[in-house]
Amino acid sequence: MAAIKKLRGYLRQKKGSSAVEFIATAAMLILVFAVLVSAMVYVTEYYSASYICRRVVRTIEVSGEYDENVVRSLADELGGDALDELSITVDADYCGNNRIQLRDEFRVQLDASYTINILMLGDGPLKIKLPIHVGLSGRSEVFWK
Repeated sequence: MAAIKKLRGYLRQKKGSSAVEFIATAAMLILVFAVLVSAMVYVTEYYSASYICRRVVRTIEVSGEYDENVVRSLADELGGDALDELSITVDADYCGNNRIQLRDEFRVQLDASYTINILMLGDGPLKIKLPIHVGLSGRSEVFWK
């Protein structure tokens, strides 16, 4: 009983209340800043994935054919290794050996995910995987005889 009265006495005291408010406010501001930085990193990675997809489309338009090795090396060169589970698929009407005839339309779909570490708990961090989906279309500029 005496311990409960003593605890109530501590809770009713107003000493240091502004310091506690400052600490809580500072913690919330730091949390908001961390969330904003994480969001900006995700937006940057999404823009990078969009740029990779645009370059793949332009490469296929100019060459007139889809070569998986060229596309993969282009994606790695442009920073695709920062994205998890990166896959690039091309949907087109091929006229032999992955060649796309002049003015035939094709579609490039880039799918990936970006992982954000939230907390470090025990052996592994708590992670969130944010999806990235980019789809663009193009037309071949090469006439195959």
